[in-house]
Amino acid sequence: MEIEGAIIEAKLYRGKIIVWDEAQANQLYQRGFYGKPLSGGKLQLAPVEALYLMENGKITVANGTGKKLSFKALAEKFTETDPDLMLKYAAYSDLRSRGYIVKTGLKFGAHFRVYDRGEKPGEAHSKFLVHAIPEGVKMTPTELARAVRLAHSVRKRIIWAVVDDEGDITYYSVTRERP
Repeated sequence: MEIEGAIIEAKLYRGKIIVWDEAQANQLYQRGFYGKPLSGGKLQLAPVEALYLMENGKITVANGTGKKLSFKALAEKFTETDPDLMLKYAAYSDLRSRGYIVKTGLKFGAHFRVYDRGEKPGEAHSKFLVHAIPEGVKMTPTELARAVRLAHSVRKRIIWAVVDDEGDITYYSVTRERP
């Protein structure tokens, strides 16, 4: 995604990252389906989206006093309330860098819902749910079955993004077989 003109400015406002300028908000949303449009032409970015856009030089984020925050400062701020933020960020960043549109999957019981390349949220349904887990985590057969059944019930496949200590990701999928 190439944003035209200057770097887009976002602000940390009441614990949320908001792009206040309508033209910039529209540009971010229309060119990469980043964020969630709000009334008045504003756009709310999820922490992983803001970090990804910051790391790629597309946005800056300022605090309430107008001071620009670094990637590290913003990551630390959101890690206070979400200890798994950087684990999720590793998967989000990897998926985005591969050309996928990635949106929150919270209501589906996973970290993300992922749209196939070329598909647009609102016009197509996501085909995948992705849940990031650290390498070495133990999952019971019941947990695996629950995730597969939930994904299947909403016509999606569940994929686990296993993040190792170096930040490398291996993707695993478990599917439902019928006898």
